Amino acid sequence: MFAPYHNWSKADLLSHTANPGLVMDSMIEQELEQASNEPRIKESEGRQKMHLPTFFAVAFGLTTSVAAVQNPHKKAEKFAKRSEAIQPKPAANKKRQTTSLNSKTEKYAVNGTAIPEVGFDIGESYAGTLSINGNASNENALYFWYFPTDNEAAGDEIVIWLNGGPGCSSLDGLFQENGPFLWQSGTYSPIENPWSWTNVTNMVWIDQPVGTGFSPAAEGVPATIKNEKDVAEDFMGFWKNFMETFDLVGRKVYLTGQYIPYIAHYMLEANNTDYFNVSGIQINDPSINEDSVMIYSSAVQHLNKYASVFALNETFMTSINERAEKCGYFDFMDYALHFPPITKLPSGPNISAPGCYVWDDIVTAAITVNPCFNFYHLTDYCPYLWDELGFPSLGWGPNNYFNRSDVQKAINAPPTSYAICGDDSLGLDSSPPSALGPLPSVIERTNNVIIGHGLLDYLLLANGSLATIQNMTWNGAQGFQSPPTDKFVVPSNPGLDEVITAVLYQGSIPEEPVGIVTGAGVMGTTHTERGLTFVTVDLAGHEIPQYVPGAGYRQLEFLLGRIPSLTYEGGWSTGNGTGAFAPLGNSTMRRV
Repeated sequence: MFAPYHNWSKADLLSHTANPGLVMDSMIEQELEQASNEPRIKESEGRQKMHLPTFFAVAFGLTTSVAAVQNPHKKAEKFAKRSEAIQPKPAANKKRQTTSLNSKTEKYAVNGTAIPEVGFDIGESYAGTLSINGNASNENALYFWYFPTDNEAAGDEIVIWLNGGPGCSSLDGLFQENGPFLWQSGTYSPIENPWSWTNVTNMVWIDQPVGTGFSPAAEGVPATIKNEKDVAEDFMGFWKNFMETFDLVGRKVYLTGQYIPYIAHYMLEANNTDYFNVSGIQINDPSINEDSVMIYSSAVQHLNKYASVFALNETFMTSINERAEKCGYFDFMDYALHFPPITKLPSGPNISAPGCYVWDDIVTAAITVNPCFNFYHLTDYCPYLWDELGFPSLGWGPNNYFNRSDVQKAINAPPTSYAICGDDSLGLDSSPPSALGPLPSVIERTNNVIIGHGLLDYLLLANGSLATIQNMTWNGAQGFQSPPTDKFVVPSNPGLDEVITAVLYQGSIPEEPVGIVTGAGVMGTTHTERGLTFVTVDLAGHEIPQYVPGAGYRQLEFLLGRIPSLTYEGGWSTGNGTGAFAPLGNSTMRRV
């Protein structure tokens, strides 16, 4: 058992924070000094200090709970009459006057004050469809939503966000991960997102390939997309039109999200820096190898690591470990995760051998214990949270926000029976996994590739990607020569201080939505060699920016060269050491 909070020394407290070894904000330092000097709880300005609440203990990495001295039911009284909400603090980053409105773009302009259910101005943006080739009347087109930034550092760049699937709409990412406004699961209404990637750079979210989301397709077209080359060719035709329409020709291009390497490869192969000046890519929880490596080989290994979360019985755990041993999964991973690599691995284990579909049986057992088990995020439990995009509890549609006609009109989307993920035929890809194809070449030609993994993802596993990296050759050597053990550091932010203050002194959740803050400190591990960075995020699931927005934001800063490394302990590039608390832009635009 840990000693009570008020008996801990400052050194003890610092050793159990999520940010060990870093200089903390002055407010936290003062609280720690008081905690180490005060033998018992005292009254302060009419408010009673408490033992460290369970929530605070979890946030700071403690392994045991500490009882509160108040009756927990009295916490509800604090919400009978709310005081004025905490206001985000403005960032100090330099701004540049910007507008993309002209005779070519005005038909795509979105009124940032007229987005249904959104009670604030989302800023200047443009949305609509553009053809996949030079024929503007081509029925096959891709839908985009583009947000120019006013960040002065972003004058020569454009960042693309693509969701995976394949065939899943990138508006899922905009709406619930890294866009300027968020409506996440279990929340009452949209909120401004201080961790929007638009604070850092010019962002465009694109539905691709043709037939996905709001990207219209002529009848039968999705079925003709057989591989990643087809997808890339369509995307590049669209991208050339986009760059010309918004006068972005010559900009550096960065690709982020999922299903990125093939598009980056074909852009680089075009050898045309006017349109395809690919300068780096960032992929999260990717599918870069066969399922035998990405999912099955480390499935039981991951189960064992999070055994208390799965909570499966001893009989099952013994049986599944024996099966993994027999299938060769443990030996394969032990061999693959050697630093430096021993030798090249010919292929992954045979998952079709009797008893070797272990991942499927683990998920079945997990659902039996927890009917709301979510392999995208291991720590979800019943009930399902209401989700405006209809996932996961409402199915794939059409009961979702973007299927509303008023929403579609507001964002210049074609009338569509919208679903987050569409045509199953898009998943029948004949291309080799990217690590067995173009990924090494993309690393060599950009020297700026990030592969990120949320460790609470049980669909595509971090050790699967790491085993893949160890079997991949780029820039003159195979794999990493050293294991990923460096600390991935995320700076603090004023919103986090407000949450801590509310919980520590008020004994309640904060009045400001927790979605506007992000965890800080050592959030995972990272390693960089020869132009490739691997990073894991301890508390993230499949979608890193959704679960730990500061971690996704920090990776973007590194990708764009705003910070020197993911171990960097300095503040945010967007101002005053806080993070991204810049107010959203005014959507009133002028013609130029």
